[in-house]
Amino acid sequence: MRITRTRPGVVTLVATSAELSTLAAGARMALSLLQADPAAPAEAAAQLARVLEDYDRGTAKLSRGDL
Repeated sequence: MRITRTRPGVVTLVATSAELSTLAAGARMALSLLQADPAAPAEAAAQLARVLEDYDRGTAKLSRGDL
């Protein structure tokens, strides 16, 4: 995996499919824990949910051959 700073606040991630899938799986586990914890910040769960939705849309486009 390689991460480079593209510009302030933006990074580029180069990862294998397995690495990216592992990160997404960890994020899904974290989201599940956040949603189950009444003391967890709601904004953190919402932001993580949005990131995972973007990931799911991106992988769906890859599967369809749209990218």
